[in-house]
Amino acid sequence: MQDGDQIERTDEAQVPSPRAADWLWRPWYAKVTWVFTLLYWIGLELMITIPYDRLNIYLVNTMVLLIFVFNPITVVAVLGYGFLKAKVACGEWVITPGPPSQRPILDPYTDPFDPRSGDMHLRHIGVIQD
Repeated sequence: MQDGDQIERTDEAQVPSPRAADWLWRPWYAKVTWVFTLLYWIGLELMITIPYDRLNIYLVNTMVLLIFVFNPITVVAVLGYGFLKAKVACGEWVITPGPPSQRPILDPYTDPFDPRSGDMHLRHIGVIQD
């Protein structure tokens, strides 16, 4: 009986698990970000309908560069950072550093700039067939 009471108390003491919607939709900065993203993509689609000779080339270049900023994947990654921190803080997710990679960056036998490779690197570009 006491074991069951202790388990229930520990469950109540845990921080509730955060939901993704609490970080991606509800804060004011998330709403502003999504509104600007929507307006940007609507403006980009409207810009396609304008003839090329009537476009302001500087505005077009700026709009093209802002694709990286207002890309929905980028927006989710930026807004999801708080969600990731909240999941780690509540103990659901654990970030553990892994050991450094023991593997060399380039294999010396397939590196064309390494004299030990000989002609082995030519297999990767299809010159030598097995």
